[in-house]
Amino acid sequence: MNHLFSLFKVGLNVLVQKANKFTPATRLLVQRFVPFPAVASANICNVVLMRYGELEEGIDVLDGDGNLVGSSKIAARHALLETALTRVVLPMPILVLPPIVMSMLEKTALLQARPRLLLPVQSLVCLAAFGLALPLAISLFPQMSEIETSQLEPEIARATSSRTVVYNKGL
Repeated sequence: MNHLFSLFKVGLNVLVQKANKFTPATRLLVQRFVPFPAVASANICNVVLMRYGELEEGIDVLDGDGNLVGSSKIAARHALLETALTRVVLPMPILVLPPIVMSMLEKTALLQARPRLLLPVQSLVCLAAFGLALPLAISLFPQMSEIETSQLEPEIARATSSRTVVYNKGL
């Protein structure tokens, strides 16, 4: 997976370097954001590749009492989509906020007069982004997600009288 990330990042950097319409300052700013799409793409590939078996076999769905109703491929697709979206949002605050905040802070008189403060300030900005990222990403979807039985395979819908069932979306 590291190779995919590196390949994507190098490719994006080459595209940014060849963009003739960007000023050097704009090119530098855009390059600060290159890691985000690379990491997001690698995370999506990782989720799909590692959990491909769930798409083929399905995941367990439970009724309101916690009884196993069956194994659903449709619920597996929902779970993988939710997990992939979580994995896209997770690096967003870490890889997007610090470049934006630092590009503004680097222009302040305080940091221009004291360049030695740049590293500690950047460290604090990154620490704050890390503290924001995980709770934000995890809160997008509940661990036990709910889906209407009418959206699932007919055999699942027939196996329960519940209108909805739950499944573990995974991490």
